[in-house]
Amino acid sequence: MVVQDFAKRFRGYVPLVSATTERLVDRDENTSAQTAYCNGRWSRAFLVMSISNMVLFLMTASMMTSLGIRSQKRVLNAELRATSSYSPIYDMIDLEPSIRKINGTVMPAGKLSIARQFPNPAADAIWMQDIELIRPIPVTREQIIKMGKDPDTVAKLEDDVWGLGDDAYVAALDLFHNLHCLNVLRQAAYATYYNRTIGSFGPAVLYRSFSWPEKKWWGVDLLTRTITADATKEDSMPEIHLNHCVDILFQHISCSNNLNLVTRHWTEGLEYPFPDFSIQAHCINFEKLTEWHKEASIDLKKYLRVMKKPPGVKERPTEVWHPEEWFERQN
Repeated sequence: MVVQDFAKRFRGYVPLVSATTERLVDRDENTSAQTAYCNGRWSRAFLVMSISNMVLFLMTASMMTSLGIRSQKRVLNAELRATSSYSPIYDMIDLEPSIRKINGTVMPAGKLSIARQFPNPAADAIWMQDIELIRPIPVTREQIIKMGKDPDTVAKLEDDVWGLGDDAYVAALDLFHNLHCLNVLRQAAYATYYNRTIGSFGPAVLYRSFSWPEKKWWGVDLLTRTITADATKEDSMPEIHLNHCVDILFQHISCSNNLNLVTRHWTEGLEYPFPDFSIQAHCINFEKLTEWHKEASIDLKKYLRVMKKPPGVKERPTEVWHPEEWFERQN
């Protein structure tokens, strides 16, 4: 036995453990190998799953972002809606809001707008055609409610007359009323040139007061007074109209979100800093709106001819003053 052990040692083989122990070791090694194999397989599966989830997340995020951007692009005039009250016009035309430089020079330079020009027939024609003719625009009952108005007292455009269906009512752009008021002040400033009465603006008067005679405005003969306002006539409708326009412009300007700053500069020939009124302003495409205003409105001549109040309609209460008493005082 000793010789056999020695021989085995000589050949390099020495059994350090018993056969039973060896089998246990072999089984443990096989188990470890299987465990390592399984762990490796699960690790690879987890890695593949993680990568797949990451790719899926990135694809979903990209799609959501793309859809969000497209959704924003589909909303017309989103910038204007964010800072304005409701108006159906935002759904009707892309107003193309952009930053533009206001021409704030004191001395006239370059191409002058109709507001900067001295009175002349060409400019007056544009004032009348583009500004003073405040054209009727059809709106729906739902849109009127969204504007905070009572649709039951808004004049309806009957389908048998206009062919616009059973849900068409009269509205007009407030912007052009504001510009009309500006024109009232402009013409009052050049009273000698125009030689008119306050509020005497031809077809525009007919539009705003379609039920009154052509040469009268709220009972006042437009041809008997000059355009110059009289501060002593507080109960006179021309002066009331003028002050109404001043107040309308005051309210709109003070209500606007224009908080631009006017910088003051050292200027040649001047001792004190001089303001630069040529600010950068957030503007709509007014020229585009003006053309759309003409195209989207209903027939103005027909409107003046047929729009009379039918019997039995719901009426809005008149203002605090009573027209009949006022007319008597004027006469």
